[in-house]
Amino acid sequence: MKYIKYLSLIFVLSFISTSCEDSLDINSNPLAATTADPNVLLPFVFAQYSNRHTTELGTRIMDVPQHFTACFNSARNGNTSIFLTGNTWGMMYSQVLGNLLLVEQDAEAAGPSSNNVAAIAKIFKANTFFELSMIWEDVPYSEALNANEFPVPGFDNQETVLNGVVSILDEAISLIDAIPADGIFNVSTGDLIYNGNMDNWRRYANSLKLRVLMVLRNKTNVDSQISAVLGQPLIESNGQAALIRYSNAPGAFNGYNNLVEAFFGVSNEVQGVYSPSRTLFNLLEGDPRKDMIIFNPDDAEPLNIGDFAFNFPGSPRIADNVIRNDLPHMLMMPAEINLYKAELALASGDAGTADTEYRNGVAQAVAWWGGDIPGAVSTIPADVAADFVAGLAAPTLQDIHEQLYIESFIRPVVAWNTVRRTGVPELEPVPGSNISTILKRFNYPPDEVASNPNTPANAPTDTPMWFEN
Repeated sequence: MKYIKYLSLIFVLSFISTSCEDSLDINSNPLAATTADPNVLLPFVFAQYSNRHTTELGTRIMDVPQHFTACFNSARNGNTSIFLTGNTWGMMYSQVLGNLLLVEQDAEAAGPSSNNVAAIAKIFKANTFFELSMIWEDVPYSEALNANEFPVPGFDNQETVLNGVVSILDEAISLIDAIPADGIFNVSTGDLIYNGNMDNWRRYANSLKLRVLMVLRNKTNVDSQISAVLGQPLIESNGQAALIRYSNAPGAFNGYNNLVEAFFGVSNEVQGVYSPSRTLFNLLEGDPRKDMIIFNPDDAEPLNIGDFAFNFPGSPRIADNVIRNDLPHMLMMPAEINLYKAELALASGDAGTADTEYRNGVAQAVAWWGGDIPGAVSTIPADVAADFVAGLAAPTLQDIHEQLYIESFIRPVVAWNTVRRTGVPELEPVPGSNISTILKRFNYPPDEVASNPNTPANAPTDTPMWFEN
């Protein structure tokens, strides 16, 4: 299995130091080349994307959905850092979407033998546009990445973007269906997620489609589309999870732990840089995952939102089983799919299916943190996991949504989506904040505002997005 290599570390360190004074023109092609070898360019795309998620987005906004009590530079005063917004926007549009466009165009020009490459590019493009909209709401979509026709692209509303994402995923699945039996381009070197296994990419595409439809379902009737995707192959086991893996070798570390050690030394358990929120801490009470996720040597009480563990010696902190060099970047896990199925079954009155899928989802998540996760420091005995799942009560909708919240742990954008979509758990504003709720959106990057007259005015960051109830 391949891992993020040394070059990715260079990328993240150089990119973190880049300020928003750099151009954020989303139509700028970051490469001089007009063609691209996917085995060279796809690793760059995955590395840029993952580095941003495991460093800046991770270290800065894990306290927004309140998995952590506090993160540096997070939006406690209602404004998002211009460096965070600018770097994230630039990564997604230029480093990711701009390069995926080259890969996709080359693959389509090559014909059916490169359908696999085009499908991978489209699936990751869909994921990126989805996250852009879930972070900013209205974003350039239909006019993005086409500087010749749209030098200052317009911004599409969230409903348009999310439906467009579904269409992109349908296109990708159609390409996978039409992959020829022989003569396929070998993309295993560049595919850091599935090593060219297109059955798993199909499952990821369908699972991502379900995630997007669950968001759309909050506002529009997409029941027929959901029924259709539930009949397709989805991510069903931890072995099929969509992951970007890191290793414990120098230069191939997960950026989150790399920053903890670079700025604070030793490890999170020793230094107490990041601590679990009271909400997460209490939801894990009696759950065998608690000891996998939380280090609490003195059985201390959890801290308040906004407090750092290093100010409270002996307080709970996130375990080294989580913040470690080889923690994989989790893009899509099977537990999320099971819990969506449970939510949908309960909504339709099928309590039996809801109960089965709920238990399956919790069992998958417990098994993941209990040893299925690559490089696990600690494990959960199989009998302990089985007894915990067997002892669960028949689920309410609240139970299902709480498990979705736990399942999304250490993935801040996924967790943020879950909290805003379901309203569960009910989170309080950070003390001293000048907004009335948790953060609901990022501000647009100042450079984008300055260079693109179509950029909407920034709404207050506690303004709910279109998809929210």
